[in-house]
Parts: sequence; C-alpha cells; structure tokens
Amino acid sequence: MMSRPLIAVVRGGYSGESVISHQSAARMLGAIDSARYEALYVTVERESWSCSDAGEKSIVFDRGAFAVDRGNGIEHFAAALIAIHGAPGEDGKLQGYLDMLGVPYQTGGVLSMALSFSKFGTTALLRQLDFEVAPSVFLLRGSTDAAERVAELGYPCFVKPDQSGSSLGVTKVKRPEDLAAALEVAFKEGTSVMVEAAVSGAELTCGVIDLDGHPQALPVCEIRHSREFFDYEAKYHAADTQELVPAPLPDEVTRLVQERSAAIYAALECRGMVRVDHFWTGERLVTIEVNATPGFSGASIFPKMLEVSGIGVPKAINALVARMLAHSVA
Repeated sequence: MMSRPLIAVVRGGYSGESVISHQSAARMLGAIDSARYEALYVTVERESWSCSDAGEKSIVFDRGAFAVDRGNGIEHFAAALIAIHGAPGEDGKLQGYLDMLGVPYQTGGVLSMALSFSKFGTTALLRQLDFEVAPSVFLLRGSTDAAERVAELGYPCFVKPDQSGSSLGVTKVKRPEDLAAALEVAFKEGTSVMVEAAVSGAELTCGVIDLDGHPQALPVCEIRHSREFFDYEAKYHAADTQELVPAPLPDEVTRLVQERSAAIYAALECRGMVRVDHFWTGERLVTIEVNATPGFSGASIFPKMLEVSGIGVPKAINALVARMLAHSVA
C-alpha cells in the first residue's frame, strides 16, 4: 500500500486572530480526504512550533526540516495548507520559509501576501491600477501632522491598523476630537495606521478561488448588522448580524462585484481562497480590502459562499491540496 502524502494544516499565529485560525484549521483538516491524504496540525506560536494529530496528540516536530518523527524515521510534509489569519501566515513570512524549504502552499507568494496584508499598500496599488478605492492617508507612529492630514479626508472616517484582520483595532471616528483616542487603539496593533474616508452603501464581499488555473468568483454576500461597522463583535458574536448569500442585488451589480473581485485577485497574483470586500453606493463599487487567508470557521463567510456556489467545502479543500502537490512536482 502506497503511503499517503503528508499535509500540514498550519494554524495559530501571532495575532488576536489565532483563536479563529484554530477553528478554520479544524474545518480544513476535517474536509481533507483521508483516503488520499494524511493531515496533521502544525501550530505556530511565538515561543515554539508544534505538531499534533486530529485528536491533538503531540507528535515530534522538526521545524528546521518541516518534518515529523512518529517512530518510523523522519517524514517530510508534502505541502502546507495555511490557516493562519494575520502574522506570520498572511504577511508573507511563512510563505518565505516554505519557499526556502521547497514546500508548496495554497496561498499567494511572498510579495502577494506581504502587499495584500498592508491595507494601505493594497489600496494604493489598486488605485494605481484604476480600481476605485476610498481616499486614505498613511500614518506612522509619532506622526505630528495626523490631525491635519485626516481633516483633509473629512469625517466620518475609519482608523485602521495597517496590518491586522478581523477588524481588530479599528474605530469609526465621527469627530476630530475623537481621533487621538482611535489612533492610540490602532497603534497598539502595529507601527503604522491607515485612515480611510467612510463610504456609505451596501456592504458586500465576494470570495474568489482558483481550482483549475482560472479564478472563479463565488456568490456575493451582503453583510447587514446593527453596529457602526462590521467589527469583531458583529463578525463572530452578534446575534442580529445577517450574511445574505447570494446577496439580494440586481444582476448587473452582482456581475460587477464578481468581475471586479476576480480581476483584483489576478492583479495581485493571489492564489487559493481570497475574499474581496466592497461597498456598493448605489452608483459606484468601492473596494475596501483584500483578505488573502479569509476565515474558514463555522461563523465565516467563505465556506457559506462555497456551499451556495455548489462547490462545497470538501471539494474546494481537496482540489487545493491536489494543486499544491501537482505544483511540487511540476
């Protein structure tokens, strides 16, 4: 009997999103076809990396070789399914490590991930490529002209850590006197902040996945909630949040969102599963953000879009694994 390729489902990370990463990883590992592949968790933490099976039984792990020893000698992972939201799985660092070891993975490469992890970097490039995005300014810790630069954007505006997910550290600011407190919150997440002009309209997101060499846009989701914006509470805990898939939009708007999302996926050289967030103002589609390792938990939007599309979670995950393994021998 031939041994099955050993797949690492990589979870954890260095951010407040690590708890969501564990949930996403569990769903991914559960979808992997055990008749074709053998999957183990690799957990990445600042202090150490570790490995365990689906039942959380610890396994000897060699970080330098990205390999395990289960008592029968060293076994190298054939591929890595990255389920980390935030650093180091969404900012290019983990991809660089895997590239140096020759281990294939499902996400975009180092440059694509590093760029898309920066909110300002992403929107600046999209603006240059003629995709419509909201006006914004970039601030570094210690900036002395923040108030003046934000005043040019106008209020309300959103103060966002440049590199974080799940809306961690984000504040909607309605008055100039509230800006300093919002910046303090955002700078707790990192050394740089993007302040973005508020956009009003229907809040939309669209998943894109590449299963066969062609980016495929999934059904559009409209997000409705009662909070000031789609924050961590609205995403994971609020009972009145609605995620409508497919979104109740005119056909031409749905097509526009899907075409724009797939075009952005291609322009940023994304791979695997990506979610692109937009606002539809009633006249214009404004792109807000690109999520290069979107949540995959039971509360996450991307699996819902896969189900509604007819692809489903198991087919998507196993197709991504198959593509990784094909790439490793190409």
